[in-house]
Amino acid sequence: MRLLTFVVLLASACGWAGEQPKTTAWGPYAMRLEDYHSEDGLGGQRLLLIKDGEETVLADGVRVRYSLAEVTGEGLPELLVTGYSGGAHCCFSEYVFSLQNGRVVTLSAGDWGNGGLLAARDQNGDGQDELTFVYVYGYLGGLCYACSPALWRTFEWRGGLFVDATRRFPDITRKHMEEARKALLRETEGDGRRHWAAEYWINAYALGQGDGAWAWLQTHTEPELRDWLRQQRIVLLRPFSALP
Repeated sequence: MRLLTFVVLLASACGWAGEQPKTTAWGPYAMRLEDYHSEDGLGGQRLLLIKDGEETVLADGVRVRYSLAEVTGEGLPELLVTGYSGGAHCCFSEYVFSLQNGRVVTLSAGDWGNGGLLAARDQNGDGQDELTFVYVYGYLGGLCYACSPALWRTFEWRGGLFVDATRRFPDITRKHMEEARKALLRETEGDGRRHWAAEYWINAYALGQGDGAWAWLQTHTEPELRDWLRQQRIVLLRPFSALP
């Protein structure tokens, strides 16, 4: 199953395949990534924000990743931080910080389970990076974790807040939607069919193509599968109730 190696792939996509810089300047601040051991002997990392000798912990976890990206297009680039709690199936927390008038402002903070930020890139040449996240529906409807479907969404900073820009920048979501549809046609039985049907439909929904995807499922899936998918509808739609 593709998602058996999801944590490894996500860590690689986040840049954890190599070493993070230990100290980086960010406006009037210095950021320092350091290893530590708690009193119980467990190890981890934390990202410190330092100014005039004062230290503030921005994020901590088993692993921490950070980078700078031009999200708002105003002033200094924004700081993107990922904290990983450890474990096979969990958990990634994502933060977006901005410097405004010399002060650190939190633009976004969210817990993405075993998903999280996959890409920050300028897709239309306007000088601002769009952020693409993946959301994993762990154990959806009794599925095994390796069978859990995933949703890819892209956001952009516009008018002072993050807005869903998946339909403006559909390439990543469309790619996974089409891969899920083809995999569903190849899968003959078991949890795999539920996995791919859910992943196909929810990514189509993100692209504004949910009705068409559902009509396609009527002729390519069995009634039992469609009944199961109806029962999962509220859970599948839950990530759309809030922005990252």
